[in-house]
Amino acid sequence: MHKGFAIAIDGPVAAGKGTIAPRLAKRLNGFYLYTGAMYRCLALVALRENIHLEDEKSLISLLPKVNIEFKDDKVYLNEEDVTERIKDVDVASGSSKVSVIAEVRKYMVKKQQQIAEEAMNEGKIVIAEGRDTGTIVFPDAKLKVFLTAKQKVRVKRRLNQLKDQGKTETFQKILVEVKERDKRDKQRETDPLVSSPLKFGYFILDNSSLTEEETLEEIIKKLNT
Repeated sequence: MHKGFAIAIDGPVAAGKGTIAPRLAKRLNGFYLYTGAMYRCLALVALRENIHLEDEKSLISLLPKVNIEFKDDKVYLNEEDVTERIKDVDVASGSSKVSVIAEVRKYMVKKQQQIAEEAMNEGKIVIAEGRDTGTIVFPDAKLKVFLTAKQKVRVKRRLNQLKDQGKTETFQKILVEVKERDKRDKQRETDPLVSSPLKFGYFILDNSSLTEEETLEEIIKKLNT
């Protein structure tokens, strides 16, 4: 059996990574490693235990209590299916706060690499998405994709995500949140969102005017070149 390999998809919030990565995994019969879910799970545990999301010491102490598994396209936190819960705004916002903590990132990256290594040893293609999967988690990934879109397009996509969850927000409010998230992701001291993707060997794909299927086709075309 040949060992599998990794495909890393990075990019800003609401660029479509969370939609494209699992679809790509299905298309390639691979394993979808949703790295962001791990930070969201930590944020969710902190929210449930009323721990402030900037209390580094307490957050680090929570790490051993966060057991995450990916099974059947679902995310399990301590054997509880939290796939939908971690999509909520409070958890999504919280994840970008806990993910700036160096010790948290170090712990999570090690876990992500362990999960991926097990899958690749079984001959699987691992598709991972996040902010630093191609720079920190899988620097030797066979393909690194920097998926992006214009800011207004990303805001509209986020609004549609919320609408699907039965929630209504204003364009202006989500625009502010997206701008804040972009700033945090780019300026965090530990493992920031890459600002010069070409230097790190990324295939840059702006899918502002592409459908999901067209985005997938572009990635697969690049993988096969």
